[in-house]
Amino acid sequence: MNRSSDGAREKLLAYLGLAEIMCYAALCAQYALRRQLENVLWVCHLGALAVGLGCVLRWPTSIAIGAFWLTLGVPLWIYYLAAGGEFLPLSFLTHAGGLALGWVGLKKFGLSKGSWWKAALALVLLYFFSRWVTPPKENVNLAHAVHPGWESTFTSHSVYVFAMLLLFLGVFIVLQFGLRRLGFGPPVKP
Repeated sequence: MNRSSDGAREKLLAYLGLAEIMCYAALCAQYALRRQLENVLWVCHLGALAVGLGCVLRWPTSIAIGAFWLTLGVPLWIYYLAAGGEFLPLSFLTHAGGLALGWVGLKKFGLSKGSWWKAALALVLLYFFSRWVTPPKENVNLAHAVHPGWESTFTSHSVYVFAMLLLFLGVFIVLQFGLRRLGFGPPVKP
């Protein structure tokens, strides 16, 4: 591959990253109009924003964090929808669009060493931030209560959060080392 096509691909990813950021901004506006602004803090929405910013700024760690969050978050979002959750068209763009762009961005810009623990640490920080700034009724990022329907399995919110963190951590580790085996190389310095 020559440098001009490589540069064109990076430029395209930057434009797609900007589009993903704009989708997130539009989703923020939609939630603001509905007086539900706390919902912009859901991990999948912020994962899409991280992917978009990473593609614009050519920042592999941001892309990896967003892609890792979305890889596990999108199936959980699909489960939410299947259980009767509300579907917002812009949310589709942050979930599916962010996940697809994240994987393409990881392939192009590389997979940073230690992305697994950085994604886990950022998730823990997001959990505590969500718990601090969002109303318990909304349960953003499950920061206040066990997800409805799981109360008989997890009678303690603390145990539930710990189990979810272990699940996410395990998936992040598998992604980090599995993607390396699939040919996702380290970031290339310009």
